[in-house]
Amino acid sequence: MKIKTKLFLSLIFIAILSMVISLNFSILSISKRYEKMAKEEIAAAKKVAESVFLENLGDLVRKALFLSELKEIIENTDNQDELAMALEFKSFFFSNINIKILDPAERIVLIHDNSSVSHITEKNLDKITFLNKKRDPLIREAGVFLIDDSLCMAAISPIIDQETFGLKGFLMLEIPFNLEFTDQIKEKSKTDIMVYVLGRPLTSTLTDSNGEMIFPRLAKANPDEMIRFQPGGDRYLLDVFNVEDFHKQKVGEIFVAVNIEKIMAAKKVGISSLLTVSLLIGFFVILTSILLGKKLTSPIVNLAQGAEAIAGGNYDIRMKLESKDEIGELANVFNKMTDSLKIQRDEIRELQQFFAKIVEHSPSAIVIGNESTEVIAMNPAAEKLLQMPLSMLKDKQFFECQPLFKPLKEDYFKVLLSGNPCFYDNFSVVHEQGGEKILRLTLYKIPLPGAPAEVLQMEDISEKFELEEKLLHAKKLGTLGELLSRFTHEFNNLMTSLLGHLSILKKEMGTGHPNFKRTLLIEDVALRAHNLGKDILDFSKKEKLKKESMNVRDAIETVLNLLGKTVLKSIEVEKYFADSSLTVLMNKEKFLLALFNVLINAKDTIWTAQREKGLIGITVDRIFISKAENNFVRIKISDNGTGIDERIINKIFEPYFTTKGEKGTGLGLTTVKETIEENSGWIEIDVKKGKGTTFILFLPEHGA
Repeated sequence: MKIKTKLFLSLIFIAILSMVISLNFSILSISKRYEKMAKEEIAAAKKVAESVFLENLGDLVRKALFLSELKEIIENTDNQDELAMALEFKSFFFSNINIKILDPAERIVLIHDNSSVSHITEKNLDKITFLNKKRDPLIREAGVFLIDDSLCMAAISPIIDQETFGLKGFLMLEIPFNLEFTDQIKEKSKTDIMVYVLGRPLTSTLTDSNGEMIFPRLAKANPDEMIRFQPGGDRYLLDVFNVEDFHKQKVGEIFVAVNIEKIMAAKKVGISSLLTVSLLIGFFVILTSILLGKKLTSPIVNLAQGAEAIAGGNYDIRMKLESKDEIGELANVFNKMTDSLKIQRDEIRELQQFFAKIVEHSPSAIVIGNESTEVIAMNPAAEKLLQMPLSMLKDKQFFECQPLFKPLKEDYFKVLLSGNPCFYDNFSVVHEQGGEKILRLTLYKIPLPGAPAEVLQMEDISEKFELEEKLLHAKKLGTLGELLSRFTHEFNNLMTSLLGHLSILKKEMGTGHPNFKRTLLIEDVALRAHNLGKDILDFSKKEKLKKESMNVRDAIETVLNLLGKTVLKSIEVEKYFADSSLTVLMNKEKFLLALFNVLINAKDTIWTAQREKGLIGITVDRIFISKAENNFVRIKISDNGTGIDERIINKIFEPYFTTKGEKGTGLGLTTVKETIEENSGWIEIDVKKGKGTTFILFLPEHGA
């Protein structure tokens, strides 16, 4: 690099450094100025709040003096009704102040409270210490008192007969430390107030979004530290002054909270403006430096463009700089380097073509490693299968980065030593997320210049493996259905024979026989068993897929008779048929199977929800669909189960999709959808999460 270029870069560096330093000091100055403003505001607020607090105490004494000198008070100390009326007329003047009239023996004779609460009662009057000591009864006194873990201001003034100068009693005023008291201080000091008594929160003017009072931690009363009372809320500064009782002992604390959000916003605006101006100045300084140095740096720019072209793979470019300085010498070196890189590029291309034939065009996932199990290359299929890009595995030990494949490590080295390939038909990989993949693996050695390498070829056969298992399970269910059909057929033959013998036995016994009624009961049980077997046979027998007119009510009753006494015995079924004559034109076997699957699905979700009372509702009515210009039979089957998760509601009709684990085949709802749609109908679903699901089947009405 030439000196002129270095000078150009140095000017830019100095300009930027100067701007950063000046900007830093300016931001620091602005921050200190606004911090000083915030501290001055909290100090002023504390001073005003403390003054208002003390003014309240002095004002309480003045009001006690004023009230005790009123003629209607002095003359009616022995007449409580007149005294109460006189106090009532003056109550507007004593907002949030409780008034108590005491007799000369310092016992309460009349109470007139104007605040929401009063702490001074006859029981705790002895806590007002200036009543509980030897003193001149004509002295007026006031102070703060701790009564039953609460604070209040109290002032006492004697009631003196103006003619005889005799003591007629005492007038005591009380201001409890409640929300009205803190609101009064807040109104005058323009700041939020919080009161603590002996370290315990008492009242606060600061509330959260729910209207609950907010109290800071005692350790947070630091006027130099900003706090937020709730996440995302305004920032505050806190200060505190102590509350001393009548004996100058600390009994509480009053926190002053100043909202400094506007100050901080002004600070942010000031800093933003400063940054904007600084960036503009910096931009013009840099632009000027660039324009001044452009002419000096133009040869270097040409050289950089040539180097960039070489980096992009254009090895035919040549630097044509006729200067005799260092840049000219550098151009000659670049030209020599270009020739060397061109030769190396051709060699690399041949090697890349070799790997491309093996790796890139393979339909399987391929990972190539060296003798140290370090990854040399892998194809996109391997990146997808391992869920990790080549950049994260390149030159790293494969079995350390992929611990799930560690069982292959020993065979990996065996293949390198022997050259014989190794095969795995069903290699299971369990991911941390809980998913399992079944892989078909092959390990084989390939010769490379310098050192041998090894290929790990992987094929994901998880879906194929899972499909085979599901098909096998479906075959088992089919075999079980045939076995059930044969068993039911033989069962019905036996029940037919039993019913025949019972009929003969009834005739032989006659109605007068003592066991005739018992015989009738046995016949009724046998007949019900025979009908149940007949329903099972009707449901499971194989017929040609012919369509016939079917009464919807009869079909539902057939399925309920099949399920009601066994599967649905603990679930209540509510039925409503708007018209018992509604019919559809369908294949009987498929229609019964569709109803069966929907009811079984409703039963399963009720059991999953563990309802105390399971309920299935079935409603059948007629609805006219204007788009189709036809009447449709609408069948609603609802349950009070768990409902269907929104994330899987679009998958429930997919083949082999199930949420029942090994207990489900994933074919039930798929069969229902196919049956309804092949008969020009459709299905709608109404889901109430956590409350249940309603399947609504629409089928054209036959004869409509």
